[in-house]
Amino acid sequence: MSETERERSASGWTLNKELLNVGAIIVAAGMAHLVMGLIGHEKYGPMMLVLLGGVLVTATLGHRFYEHRRHRVTMAVECGRCGGPLGGGP
Repeated sequence: MSETERERSASGWTLNKELLNVGAIIVAAGMAHLVMGLIGHEKYGPMMLVLLGGVLVTATLGHRFYEHRRHRVTMAVECGRCGGPLGGGP
């Protein structure tokens, strides 16, 4: 058994993983503050932030819709191959 395996708990929780997560959250919050400060204090800053938020929400919903349709078609094709109810089998 290696030293790493002995130090790791049975649940998979490690201090390094938690510290990395907290560090990533702090960096993300700092970057968000920087972007909001740079864009938000301009003449059209608030409008640009609202527009950027709308674009992000639209892109996320579009991606979710596309992925859902793609997986649904894949499942229907697989059902058709095995002769399930969607494939028109017996």
